[in-house]
Amino acid sequence: MFQILWRHVLCIEFIRMRFAVDSEASSRGAFGWIADRFSRDARKQKAIAYLRGWEGKFWITMDQNVKELTEKVENALKIEMGGEVEKFKAGGQYDKRLSVDKKSELVARVRKVINAEQLTELANVIDVLATIEQQEQQKTFYILIDRLDENWVDVSLRFKLIRGLVESLKAFREIRNLKILVAIRSDVLERVVQETRDLTFQREKLDDYFVHIKWTKVLLRQLIELRIQGLFRKQYTQGSIGFDHVFPYNVGNLPPFDYMIDRTLMRARETAKVIKRAEVLFSTKRKDSIEQEWQSAYPSIKHLMNLLESKKRSLLTIGELCGSSDIDELAMAIYSADRIGFDPLYEVAKAHCDDGASIAFAKIIVSILYWVGAIGVKLQAGTRYQFSHIDHPLLPVTQIPDGDDLPIRIHPMLYGAFRIQ
Repeated sequence: MFQILWRHVLCIEFIRMRFAVDSEASSRGAFGWIADRFSRDARKQKAIAYLRGWEGKFWITMDQNVKELTEKVENALKIEMGGEVEKFKAGGQYDKRLSVDKKSELVARVRKVINAEQLTELANVIDVLATIEQQEQQKTFYILIDRLDENWVDVSLRFKLIRGLVESLKAFREIRNLKILVAIRSDVLERVVQETRDLTFQREKLDDYFVHIKWTKVLLRQLIELRIQGLFRKQYTQGSIGFDHVFPYNVGNLPPFDYMIDRTLMRARETAKVIKRAEVLFSTKRKDSIEQEWQSAYPSIKHLMNLLESKKRSLLTIGELCGSSDIDELAMAIYSADRIGFDPLYEVAKAHCDDGASIAFAKIIVSILYWVGAIGVKLQAGTRYQFSHIDHPLLPVTQIPDGDDLPIRIHPMLYGAFRIQ
């Protein structure tokens, strides 16, 4: 259903842009043009029949498109099985009382309304649009989808809808001059993976569709220089002003740019003029930001950050971070609280409370803290500390060695918040 929804909406949106549709009249004109072009092509008639149902609606907004399609499905469901819908709405765990045969019957009836044939029809529509663009050689069009981490839909549906979007993107590769760009935070993507995993899911196949955006020290320096030059040339002088003119003094033993980069996770952010005075405030905001950004994927992240803060040291071992009393308290705090959504730490905390599985629990804690950027690890003696924003973004539990002596370094961006000298 969610793939049908995304494919439908994206097809309509592309038609609206491609034919500059802004009214019902131009919408009907666009459909007429498409229908005429393929009137003699028998293979395209299913696609034309599908579009005919929307010929006067290509101009409406995406929100209206979603509403139109979902209402159409809802009405069809009510006609097919309205009585059963009311029983589900009434509560009382109606679904728990259904027999296997009854469930199979209901599934079959729902599939009359929502079925694979609709995906086939939309695949035909995409084929028609791809053929038009191959023949016309039009300019490239872009559809940008952003803010998926916000409250745009109920959380019980959000991650399934995002999975449906990702799966739907594959079909649109056929339209060469349409680029659909989806901006999605890594924590939201991980929650999608966790909550929608099934037997057909393979994470590596998703990687083909993603470009991971990473800042480097050189890129950030270039960006800051451009901002400073634009600001000062516009307001004060026609001369070229650079970063070193604005920040001429070292902070301790370090150049100011290096000092800021070490404490900002390679993120482009404005920084206060008096860097040292601003560090504690900035560091506290970064700590809060980590907890807020990763809350959806790891509801227990605040417990992990509190554990890290309690150490008051920049360099630790896994044994010092996850001492027996600390990890017992952490497991109890997570397990005794209400489970929030899909919390990967909940089951591990439960296992620790039941069986004392400290090694497995400690490895998962380190893996998560590494991923969110709070710590770096030294996997082999003689090598440098690795951090997720510079090195590989993931640290699988299987790569963490057994024992208590894995070296850990708290990221300098948290020194101010944790009062680490």
